Amino acid sequence: MGVEANANDQMSPRVRFASELEHYRKKAKLSQISLSSRMRCHTSLISHVERGRRTPTLEFAEAADRAFELDSHFVRLYRKISQSPTLGWFARWVEEIEPQAVILQSWDPLLVPGLLQTPEYARAIFSTTSPPDRVEERVQARTRRMQIFDGPNPPAFLALIDEGVLDRPIGGPTVLLNQLHYLQKLSQHPRITIQTVPVAAGCVVGMISAFALARLHDGTEVVSADSILLGHVTGDHDAVAQLKVRYDTIRADAHPQTVSQRAIGDAIRKWSK
Repeated sequence: MGVEANANDQMSPRVRFASELEHYRKKAKLSQISLSSRMRCHTSLISHVERGRRTPTLEFAEAADRAFELDSHFVRLYRKISQSPTLGWFARWVEEIEPQAVILQSWDPLLVPGLLQTPEYARAIFSTTSPPDRVEERVQARTRRMQIFDGPNPPAFLALIDEGVLDRPIGGPTVLLNQLHYLQKLSQHPRITIQTVPVAAGCVVGMISAFALARLHDGTEVVSADSILLGHVTGDHDAVAQLKVRYDTIRADAHPQTVSQRAIGDAIRKWSK
């Protein structure tokens, strides 16, 4: 066994995976470069996982088990990460996909996209969907996502929002009004495009669920889609192709950015009365 049992009990599944990986690597007297060669992955990935900067994938866990000739040890640790209430399915998108994206595209028929939410708006949502002792943690995690636009090479973000979202007082009129002001400000960001989809468009194809697409630096395309009961992040070609077509169909009905900015301004004036 790698790390002492009593220490393991106090670690989150992700931290334990990182600690175990470093333990087995040093026990085998391998450098990160040597291990990456055995696992057939980039050396920086080993470093990021060991330092807790990246969440391991199932493929990474399987490669680690092969490298150290273990019987599904790291796969079991990975399963615990995927089942952890603090990470869940969306952690992969937030921690691995968004920071590496060149282009992000999202569609939401009911809410302001999470990446563009104010803390108060996010809090109003989480207050109805999360345990009370977890609300603030999730609010902070959501608002930290905007940091991807602070780096030297931020992604381009194209957000499609159903026009009805501008009239839905999540958290009450004051919270919505502040959120609308924030959207108006973000719509001026050189890397962010916000387009509203008129209610009159019907947009049946978009009513199924919210979803997001990402194109990474290496050309890989990944999608995430969620519903009330489950969510999924995948790079499956068919899934990506299907949601790209759906996104383009929705965007065909969207207002141009300048018209969308006026719609946000109109909503601000309405909720300011």
